[in-house]
Amino acid sequence: MDRTKRNDIISYASATADRASYVAGDFAQALFPRTNVVFNDRMLSSARQYLHRVVDQIEKRICLIATEELGVTDEKLLTIGHGGDGPSFSLLEDSGLLKTDEIVHHLFVKTQQNELAARLLQKISQEDLESTLTCHLDHEDPIVAEAAMALLVAQSNATGATGEIAASLADLPAEIAYAFAWPVTAALTRLADFSGTQLRQATERLLASHDESAGVARKADRLAQLLMQSMTDKDSIPHPMRDGLSLFVARLARKSGLTGDQIIAFTAEPNMARLVVVMRAADFPAQEALSIFAALDGGSEILTAATYNEADQGRAKALVSHWATPAAYQNAVRILARDTLGDREK
Repeated sequence: MDRTKRNDIISYASATADRASYVAGDFAQALFPRTNVVFNDRMLSSARQYLHRVVDQIEKRICLIATEELGVTDEKLLTIGHGGDGPSFSLLEDSGLLKTDEIVHHLFVKTQQNELAARLLQKISQEDLESTLTCHLDHEDPIVAEAAMALLVAQSNATGATGEIAASLADLPAEIAYAFAWPVTAALTRLADFSGTQLRQATERLLASHDESAGVARKADRLAQLLMQSMTDKDSIPHPMRDGLSLFVARLARKSGLTGDQIIAFTAEPNMARLVVVMRAADFPAQEALSIFAALDGGSEILTAATYNEADQGRAKALVSHWATPAAYQNAVRILARDTLGDREK
């Protein structure tokens, strides 16, 4: 074995030793998960793809601003900005900077949304899904028609290749763009050994120009709001196979007072129990609720009319009202409800 390979092995062994203390924690998390939500291999693969693509897009955008607008001539940054393989992801992954709660939660929602889209395409063709929006293009209210067209365009811009999860910067909420951008900037500064302030200035420009209103979720919410105000549509029941996934989520969120992210997260939970409660609270007829459940469910569970109708609507409304309160408040209520210090330490 030559000296170079020996040095590589020694470096690798040293890096492995630095991370060895985390093995027990990783193993414990796999053995004793704190929820009963199942994350299949496809979801984990999609999450990693999405994470990598978002970091790459932000990295390239920062480098383009720095080199084209701020006059930076660094060769590494020029290469990254013009489509070269960006190195930030590996550094950020190893450092743990991508494991913040807000980034991971966003990652989970986007991955589950991709799962739902795949499930729908097993039940309805892509052409029929697209027609769920084109029917609004002839709406009697031109503002509704305009909003439908805007959503169609946003969805087209955010669509990935077949079988791939889409990643569009426009679909990042402002706080998530912020959470990604600064670690990427720090990684670029270190990797390029760049001492100037232009990278930080480029990031500030990126964040200042970030417009989440151009994303699919905001466009869907706008159309949902207009449809709710429309005399012809305000009493109709949202359905993923009549509305498409994005508009369905936005309409149900509007009806329930929840966020679109919450609606999507509920569909990942066992038996989609919280989604069923949301539909019961909104007084969806049983057959509509059963049809929505069947369209979105990826397992073998079946919701029956008897089970649905037996759910007390008053309790369902109270639960949904509580879920609609800020997450910080809900967390504080849970902590204060624990009776003993021992419970708080669990």
